[in-house]
Amino acid sequence: MQVWRHPWRRSYHKRRKAQWETDPNYCQLVREIPPYDKGRRLYDLMDMSVFDFLTGNMDRHHYETFRLFGNNTFTLHLDHGRGFGKPFNDELTILAPLLQCCMLRQSTLVTLLK
Repeated sequence: MQVWRHPWRRSYHKRRKAQWETDPNYCQLVREIPPYDKGRRLYDLMDMSVFDFLTGNMDRHHYETFRLFGNNTFTLHLDHGRGFGKPFNDELTILAPLLQCCMLRQSTLVTLLK
């Protein structure tokens, strides 16, 4: 397995915010960095942000992939420790990747609209 730092991870610092929290064009930067510059990886992160929002998981620091397949693999959602913690609180910052990149697989959208 390969462990990756999530580009939209939280800083957990009182005075210093993560770059995505202050830069509305952060997605443009991410799109130029491998492995997000080609393949399915960035779309996988969009799906992951939707899943994390629905489960209330605002603690996504890392994600995993199968090392054997390189960038032609899918992301694995292994850590959901903080999911379902606050069922009556919708934390919109979890959707920051989706809002900043403004992209979503059509199949994901169709599933959400059903």
